[in-house]
Amino acid sequence: MKNRVFLLAPAAAALVLTFAGCSKEAPKKPEGQAIGQGAQVLKVKTAKVEGRAVARSVEATGTLAPWDEVIVSNDTPGTVEKIAADLGDSVKSGATLAVLDQREARLNYEDAEAALQTSLKSLDRQRARSSDAKTTLARYDELFKEGMVSVSQHDSAITAHDVAEAELREAEAKVRQSEARLDLAKKRLSDTVIKSPISGEVKKRFVSVGENIKDKVQMFSIVSTGTLKFQGTVAETSVPKLKNGQTVEVAVDAYRDKTFKGRLTRISPAVDVRTRTLEVEASVPNPSGLLKPGFFAKGLVLTSVEKGVPFVPSEAVYVFVGITKVFVIEDGVAREKLVNTGLREGATVEVVDGIKPGQTVATTNLSALYDGVLVGVEGAATK
Repeated sequence: MKNRVFLLAPAAAALVLTFAGCSKEAPKKPEGQAIGQGAQVLKVKTAKVEGRAVARSVEATGTLAPWDEVIVSNDTPGTVEKIAADLGDSVKSGATLAVLDQREARLNYEDAEAALQTSLKSLDRQRARSSDAKTTLARYDELFKEGMVSVSQHDSAITAHDVAEAELREAEAKVRQSEARLDLAKKRLSDTVIKSPISGEVKKRFVSVGENIKDKVQMFSIVSTGTLKFQGTVAETSVPKLKNGQTVEVAVDAYRDKTFKGRLTRISPAVDVRTRTLEVEASVPNPSGLLKPGFFAKGLVLTSVEKGVPFVPSEAVYVFVGITKVFVIEDGVAREKLVNTGLREGATVEVVDGIKPGQTVATTNLSALYDGVLVGVEGAATK
């Protein structure tokens, strides 16, 4: 059988092509797309972006320490006769903490004082003798010039004068020696009274009445608590923001509802290579005595104050698969803004970049919004 080929008439061919073209569906507009008349309009609620002043800070953790801490010891051995201060007592600089047995020290002082009086009287006698010898020598000098005394007589007068001067110098030396002995005896007597070198509080007492102690024994630990030191560390990334004089807000677990203000006073010149942190120190006034040395503390070093920082309600921030964004409403159109967030204050959150105070952002229906969609605002925008 022979193959047959059929040719279609031009009109029939055109009809077939037209039918084939109509079998493909026309592209549809995305749902809610703001293109042309009759586009979908999404209803949203909105809020104004608020500009606030924000205090920037650097976190530090550490411990409160006394401004000064002194271990008080004795310079002379003896028996503890009296305790004048105990654990927790407040003491002023120079206040008596304890007294040692003073009997031997007082006797030595009185003996030295009597020896000084004896030396002073001897000095007075030697001064009189020296004066007489000087006068006699002057008279013999004149007589010798006139030839009225012999050479031997003149020499005797000179010798008597020299001896008197030597004895005077010896008497003066004995007086100085006696004064030194008296000063030493006076010091040893005063050393029997143990005094506080600083104003503060007694942290610990190490001795008791009746105890016989050697010299240089620890007797009391005194801490100064009128002002405390906050000794803490900060991350090395925060180092460029720090400088002496900045305000530090200190919080402790013992007073959760309070913060205590201080000043940054010292910054370490080197970072700890093991922890990658830097040591800092701040002075914290403690006039009421609420803070105690040894408290664990957290500090915020206030480094700067920024004005006009944008804040939005937390419901205006949409996070999806690691992307954070807000939708700014401009002329009835939603504009997607990729942002980073920062501080949280109550029900609001800081937006680090991407928007400005005064703009309007959507707070509802965020999952349905996209860049360019038409929106209708439900009610008036709230601040």
